Amino acid sequence: MNDRVCPRCGTSVQPGGKVCERCELPLEGPARVRYNPAGLPLPSPIQGHATVLVGVIAGIVLLVVGAWFLYHGVGPFRAEVVRRSVEAGAQGARITVVELRVRNDGSSSGRARCRLSGVRPDGSLVNSAVELTPSISGHGEIAFSLRATDMSDAHDVDASCS
Repeated sequence: MNDRVCPRCGTSVQPGGKVCERCELPLEGPARVRYNPAGLPLPSPIQGHATVLVGVIAGIVLLVVGAWFLYHGVGPFRAEVVRRSVEAGAQGARITVVELRVRNDGSSSGRARCRLSGVRPDGSLVNSAVELTPSISGHGEIAFSLRATDMSDAHDVDASCS
């Protein structure tokens, strides 16, 4: 006959059992003590996961709203090619220099990222590196020059700014 009983509920415990089958009290080692003087039910793990999920969603929403306020009214930017020339560079390299007029159609000042693109005689496309313009006031425009290597023989050279 088994004479082991649970100290909490008095239910007899099966031989070798480590937890009471009725109240789930650990029978070996010290029982975990939680401070809960009101006797309220403990939250389930799902409630904890839902709380974390709500926090993550709230953080993402705050980032989106902050980015919107930060960049609202900047751009779009329009680029117009004013002049194109080819200069001699170091060690016989040929550098394409394109003068641009960049306009900020937005109401806030900002800087545009501009690059050149063109078509080589063999039909392949070629792009320059992206360069950042100086700050352009809202509804303002600036003259800006882009320099690119490996575009001296390209035709249909155009500039795009964003």
